[in-house]
Amino acid sequence: MLSAVELRGRAAGERAAARARVQVAAALRAELPGVAVTVEGDEVVLTGRISPDDARLRWIGSLLP
Repeated sequence: MLSAVELRGRAAGERAAARARVQVAAALRAELPGVAVTVEGDEVVLTGRISPDDARLRWIGSLLP
């Protein structure tokens, strides 16, 4: 059973992760205007077309932990 401190810590971590997903999605929308970016649960989803040679894909990779 989790203590109150552990529960608060878990909740704080979940809120921080949600904020991070929103920030990453906003950055992707700004950088990739032709691509739809949504937050679906724990995932940031990109939909659209982009060339595999596009240098912006390296930038996207730099956002990943």
